[in-house]
Amino acid sequence: MDLVFIKGLKCQTILGVYAWERVALRPVLIDLEIGADQEAAFAHDNAVGLMNYDSISRRLSELLPALSYKTVERLATHVANVVLEEFHAPYVKVTIGKPGAVANAAMVGVVIERRK
Repeated sequence: MDLVFIKGLKCQTILGVYAWERVALRPVLIDLEIGADQEAAFAHDNAVGLMNYDSISRRLSELLPALSYKTVERLATHVANVVLEEFHAPYVKVTIGKPGAVANAAMVGVVIERRK
């Protein structure tokens, strides 16, 4: 299986368990590694049949501001399901980070892997 990746996708969403976290959109950073069984598509030099990382990035950037989750884990699961179901990926690894959420840490977050 080949992997297509997206690193450092900055999105805005409502995310957090505290009341003050739930009143405004806050940034999250998303990294994706997306399984792509595309050996035939890799054999040519055009985009036909390839996993479209631009479409995935735009979909998540449009979707996340409408979401409201308390936990990063639940948001990561939602993102994974979008990639698996809407983009027909057989595998996805999702990393979601909350920059500045914890004092003295650049970022905290989770990493999950899901398969279809």
